[in-house]
Amino acid sequence: MTRLQTYAAFSLLATASSVYYAFSSREQFYPAMVYLSTSKICFVLLLNTGLVAMCVAWQLVKRLFLGSLREAEVERLNEQSWREVVEILFAVTIFRQDFSVSFLAMVAALLLVKALHWLAQKRVEYIETTPSVPMLSHIRIVSFMAFLLIIDCLFLSNSLRSLIQKREASVAIFFSFEYMILATSTVSTFVKYVFYVSDMLMEGQWEKKAVYTFYLELVSDLVHLSLYMLFFIAIFLNYGVPLHLIRELYETFRNFKIRIADYVRYRKITSNMNERFPDASAEELNASDATCIICREEMTTAKKLLCGHLFHVHCLRSWLERQHTCPTCRAPIIPADNGRAASARQPGAQPAAGTGTPASEGAPGENMSRRQAKLEAAAAAASLYGRSFVYPPANALSQFLSLQVHHNLKQVPPINLRKTKNCSSKTPAMV
Repeated sequence: MTRLQTYAAFSLLATASSVYYAFSSREQFYPAMVYLSTSKICFVLLLNTGLVAMCVAWQLVKRLFLGSLREAEVERLNEQSWREVVEILFAVTIFRQDFSVSFLAMVAALLLVKALHWLAQKRVEYIETTPSVPMLSHIRIVSFMAFLLIIDCLFLSNSLRSLIQKREASVAIFFSFEYMILATSTVSTFVKYVFYVSDMLMEGQWEKKAVYTFYLELVSDLVHLSLYMLFFIAIFLNYGVPLHLIRELYETFRNFKIRIADYVRYRKITSNMNERFPDASAEELNASDATCIICREEMTTAKKLLCGHLFHVHCLRSWLERQHTCPTCRAPIIPADNGRAASARQPGAQPAAGTGTPASEGAPGENMSRRQAKLEAAAAAASLYGRSFVYPPANALSQFLSLQVHHNLKQVPPINLRKTKNCSSKTPAMV
């Protein structure tokens, strides 16, 4: 902030000096204005002063609505700024025929407004994860989001008015879609904040909060995907391939695809929760901690997962919207088509009537697994024995392994091997 103040002071001083020289050397107003607009030095000084004025206004808005920034907010601002600058440079190459001073001013204003939106989203996330937030912080964040929405609407109406007046493709398409996306993001952030305040007023007992938040993010991603696709088509038809939109379009489509997959998986798992996850008995509640790890409250009734951990039914439902693993042990939750088979693998679970397999059907597989284990054990023992100082010759060792394999498979009767004669030297022992 101190560097910005120093730079702003020097910029104002240089601009005031150039204006004073223009009016002192030319007594009339019109020649002085012509000199200021045609002189390259004066033009650069005036442009720099306008940029400094925008940065000072941005700092004042930030101080008024947010105060001092946290470290996470500064990191988010630095990471997003460089990426947006690169995308804006790509956009400038597409609209190079509309390049002008007003275009540069609009681009700078767009970057500053986007930075304010990133800070608003980060501050709302911080408020949602903070146990106690003062009332002043709530008032400031609500006023800040209302201010951002007004700014978005003003710039959007200005861009749409320019499109309607010209009735042809221009750089106003770019600003119209950008501010339209920013406005929808502001509305989504505000609605999410309303959900948080509602849950806070209900003392954390609003069971439908996670469900509504999930649907809100799904609808928001769908709206953004539709806007980016329309924007991509409009730019492609009038200017060519918009390189600055490829990454945004891909990320939006990927996020929407992930949310759709999560929603389908969530609906599949929660469609028959009462059948899939049985109610915990009183003995199980007493044997466990009886505290739900999700909400940290005591449980009188709970649902039991396949891994044996207990949770509130509404907490489990809200958890499954985001994750599909156990909150305690991270064991995967079985999908709907494998739910019945997995329930039989629960600790202490008994096979259902008519579904058990006879012992004769499982005997061959069990015998084969035992034989395989014996073969592996014999091979490991032979390997260790072969690396020792005293070991039989190669033909005796192969004969031993062959006879042991036949013995395990019950293809030949047991055969006693002649013992090898131990020798203290490192040469092979003679049979």
